[in-house]
Amino acid sequence: MKEKRDVMETLFLILQVGITMLVTFGLCFAIGFFLDKYLGTKLLWLFIILGILSGYRAVYLLIRRHIGGKAYERKEPEWAKKAFHPDDEDPQGSGSGEDPR
Repeated sequence: MKEKRDVMETLFLILQVGITMLVTFGLCFAIGFFLDKYLGTKLLWLFIILGILSGYRAVYLLIRRHIGGKAYERKEPEWAKKAFHPDDEDPQGSGSGEDPR
């Protein structure tokens, strides 16, 4: 059963890679095409290159996350933990819960 699940995960990863490349390239191509049409510029090639590079970056991050598992998950920085979760630890170190003023 585990082998079947691994095969399905790999097939979905391949499908997701293809869709990711098509969407990023397609959106950038469409933006470049319409900018060329309305502004009369030659930005299409710039947007094609931008679409290819952004597609490769998205696929790279997708595969790295799939291979690495939890090791590559985005970790919350220490300052964000203190700013958004102040109840988790006492910055004064008093441990009493009273207002130090």
